[in-house]
Amino acid sequence: MKAISKSLTTIGLISILFSIQACTPKTAGLDSAYLNNNRGAEGAQISKSEARQYKRQQNLTADEIRLENMKRHQTSDAVKENSNALDTAADTVKNVLSIFK
Repeated sequence: MKAISKSLTTIGLISILFSIQACTPKTAGLDSAYLNNNRGAEGAQISKSEARQYKRQQNLTADEIRLENMKRHQTSDAVKENSNALDTAADTVKNVLSIFK
């Protein structure tokens, strides 16, 4: 449960950061690339290195979210496997008891 709440908190913080970042006047990504091409280097909103850094940060954030989702799925799969193992053991005990009745 702690891992799930930590991952939900992490995802919440990341989405808040994205929201705040979207509100800033200095935009990046595809819009800025379009503007940079049309305005030329002197009228560009961001430099090429800033755009590359922004893209790297976006990719790292997406990777972190994917990893958190994978961890969550692995945890739930482990719980399901343990539950199935317990169900199988209980069925085996019931079958053995029914033989002796």
